[in-house]
Amino acid sequence: MKVSIGNKVKFINENLEGEIKSIISDSSFVVSCSDGFDRNVSINEIIIVGENNELKYSVDEVEITTKISSKQQKKSQSDFLSKYTNSSKYKVGRVIEVDLHLERLVEFPAKLDDWQKLHTQMQHVKNCLSSAMKKNIRRIVFIHGVGTGVLKTELHNYLAGFDYLTIKEADFREYGSGATEVFIKNS
Repeated sequence: MKVSIGNKVKFINENLEGEIKSIISDSSFVVSCSDGFDRNVSINEIIIVGENNELKYSVDEVEITTKISSKQQKKSQSDFLSKYTNSSKYKVGRVIEVDLHLERLVEFPAKLDDWQKLHTQMQHVKNCLSSAMKKNIRRIVFIHGVGTGVLKTELHNYLAGFDYLTIKEADFREYGSGATEVFIKNS
């Protein structure tokens, strides 16, 4: 649907609605909001709605499937750890360094509740651990930061439940006190 001045909109991540006041570009608009303020928004922050709050957009399945490359469709679990693999002349073998800071994992970390933040980080730990075992990688460093220690405690409690894992604090000189090193024993 073509966007025009006067279209009613609802915000995706906020409990606001409004009306398009002006069009800045194809993907940027000024919306007069229900809270009395005008806001500059991009097209991915709003949904255009009709008078009865019915959605006024349609999804063209053919267009979407052509935009998804075959490379992304074939992306497998083995590629999951490729961005974390780190090898240097000082280290023997491959080392997986996984940064668990939320800014690295999600686009808008401030919009998550505390339990969602921890759940997201722990799911990432589980995915990385599973992929490492499939790829026969024996050493992972989880960079969790210092913070209040909630993530570190949860990480250690989770990893302690596996007999084939050895857990220790990562090298202080390299990571400070905000990282945990995990060794996966041969099974």
